[in-house]
Amino acid sequence: MDWGFIFERTFSAMIGPEVMIYALAAVGLNVHFGYTGLMNFGQVGFMAAGAYGVGVTVFWLDWSFWIGIIFVFVYAAVLALLLGIPTLRLRADYLGLV
Repeated sequence: MDWGFIFERTFSAMIGPEVMIYALAAVGLNVHFGYTGLMNFGQVGFMAAGAYGVGVTVFWLDWSFWIGIIFVFVYAAVLALLLGIPTLRLRADYLGLV
């Protein structure tokens, strides 16, 4: 029994998806803040709302993970419309506050 292989596979299965999620979030923030210079906490808020929504649908409602993902896409789109339309013309510090 190769314990090194077992621990390596377990570690990569535990850490790999989380690293990919945070890397994707960092790339999104880099594009928005690095290239445009606009600080927007909305991306972090949508990420948190999506993670919370998947957790609620999978744990409390006993839905499938993939149905929870579809639900969170719809939830994030509705939340983006509710928050995005009023903040469409904001710039600089005011955008960061929203």
